[in-house]
Amino acid sequence: MICLTCKIGTPESGFTTVTVEQGDTIVVFKNVPAQICPNCGEKYFDSAITGHLLTQAQDAVAKGAEVEIIRLQVA
Repeated sequence: MICLTCKIGTPESGFTTVTVEQGDTIVVFKNVPAQICPNCGEKYFDSAITGHLLTQAQDAVAKGAEVEIIRLQVA
């Protein structure tokens, strides 16, 4: 797969940090698996990871967290 952003790099497996803001809540996810373009840094996540991030972000909002930092552990 060629990077959709720069059209040059080929994304490689790696880990990154993702920040999600929803309302007054900020959730920082560390150690998130992604495909990362070595040329421009664009990150691509599979649907399972995206769903997991969104679910955990919603949980943080529901419990009234202002800031939450989560080290993602995916089986």
